Amino acid sequence: MSNDDHPTHATAASPTNPGLVMVTTTHMSNGPDAIARLDDGRVAFIAGAAPNERVEARVVSDHGSYVKAVVTKVIEASPDRRDPPCTHARAGVCGGCPWQHLSDPRQHAEKEALIRREAARHLPSVTVHPILTPLPPFGYRRRARFGHRDGKVGYRTRGTHSLFEIEQCPILHPDLEAALPAVRHAVRHRASGNVDAMVFPDGRVRVGEEAAPFAQPSADAEAALVELVLAALPSESIRLVELFAGAGTFTVPILARGHRVDAYEGDRVTVSRLREAAPKARAFQANLLKADRSPTDPLHFGPADCVLLDPPRAGALPCIAAIAATGAHTVIYVSCDPMTLFRDLKALTALEYEVTSIQPVDAFPQTPHIETVAICRRPLPN
Repeated sequence: MSNDDHPTHATAASPTNPGLVMVTTTHMSNGPDAIARLDDGRVAFIAGAAPNERVEARVVSDHGSYVKAVVTKVIEASPDRRDPPCTHARAGVCGGCPWQHLSDPRQHAEKEALIRREAARHLPSVTVHPILTPLPPFGYRRRARFGHRDGKVGYRTRGTHSLFEIEQCPILHPDLEAALPAVRHAVRHRASGNVDAMVFPDGRVRVGEEAAPFAQPSADAEAALVELVLAALPSESIRLVELFAGAGTFTVPILARGHRVDAYEGDRVTVSRLREAAPKARAFQANLLKADRSPTDPLHFGPADCVLLDPPRAGALPCIAAIAATGAHTVIYVSCDPMTLFRDLKALTALEYEVTSIQPVDAFPQTPHIETVAICRRPLPN
């Protein structure tokens, strides 16, 4: 639970005994739920609620300092509430898009507010820019992972491992949604498991291993992030160290600008794909998140003018000292998790970096997830 999740008021009935409670929500959490406070001062995470509304909710779990609950009745609806456009979300079966019941402007506002709250708590002087919203609210996802069992293809039921079959999914790119029969055909003789599918730039939908490489779910979101990264780089050629490089999302356009890139990635297969996509880069396989490195096995990237990193949700804390040791005057941090982002930015500021700007990007409409690009600078030596 984030320390920012402290709403101003709410009431509840018998909060110490799991059952029905009446609460007034304030804002959305860093997750799928709305936030309220019980009479005894504890925070309640309310699934299915919107900000600023009065609801009846059933407590499903008590964690001591907080509870989790599910809406059973909306007493006074938020003006930002809507009926989820997806039939599966409307039925409460699918948990993949837990913000569909919020208007799109409210989703944008909640995500920007989260970044501003965390910035005010950790880096009060930093500039946070208004959120970028480069995507349509639906039909944006070009890549998806489906579960399959006995010829059925679908998603996991909210809060369980059970599978429900889908006939449509409105956040999928239309070409990917239309390819659902082809996905079913591809897995008809396979054991239960997961399968990836992706719309490639040539318009074809590919299913299986060739669809597995990491890529932003939306081409428009990827383009927006690449543009932000390139804008932070100088026009003259520099040496750049890229961490968590993936298959070359940023590497390829950075090389096209004439910069020299040493790219580090942990997955062996992805490193091979990176070398194919960006042969001019020096690509290395390295476990960047190994926290228990011995003194004889430190991370070392050599000197650099700039470091770019795009880590997973765990963040990049084991890399921070090695990033500073490069002497880079610019660090560009692309993050998919605000909590680990601000933790790592605080660590960079302790090593003489100043966070000069933070740009939130709504790359995942209908979900609580958000991308953020932070720019850090360190004065050049005299």
